[in-house]
Amino acid sequence: MPQSKILADTNSYLRLANNIRPLLCVEFGEKKYCLYVLRETSLEITGSSRLKHKFYWALEDEHCNERATTPTISRKQRKEIAAAFSVIWEHVETELPGPSKIDAMYLAHGFVMGFPIVTDDRDMRSLANVFSIQTYKTLELLKIMVDVAHITIDRVTAIVKYWQYNGDIPADMHVDLDSIFLGQVKAG
Repeated sequence: MPQSKILADTNSYLRLANNIRPLLCVEFGEKKYCLYVLRETSLEITGSSRLKHKFYWALEDEHCNERATTPTISRKQRKEIAAAFSVIWEHVETELPGPSKIDAMYLAHGFVMGFPIVTDDRDMRSLANVFSIQTYKTLELLKIMVDVAHITIDRVTAIVKYWQYNGDIPADMHVDLDSIFLGQVKAG
């Protein structure tokens, strides 16, 4: 069975990578789920003084090396991704301001490659809906990981507490915790 590739946007990656090691390029579950990021994530981290300061650990060799492996994309798919990006970005500029060019690039990859995108960004999720691109919230990804015994509920609880401590709480987290984990995980 081929991998079920999933792309994690920069924010979701940063919310998980220091708590689940390794995070990327590891198959889990019968469906062989496997997380990846695009090279734009590394560029976004290294290009932002705020991200470099807050998520200093993401600059360690372990994480840089992990992010270096990206999904294989054919020349034909690259052209299709460029075309999809153009359409998605035009929609952002004319109809739905908010998502960044990197967000649009992730969605273009998801559209062409059929990969779901993990993001907690409401604007990005709205844009994905316009183009019928599947998305997961970070908590939904964690639920998949729990369901296939890749991580435990205790690990999810620790991750949520870390988000609270770090002041990096996903949008709708308090509502989503109850609806996704049915009360099994409590926010501090």
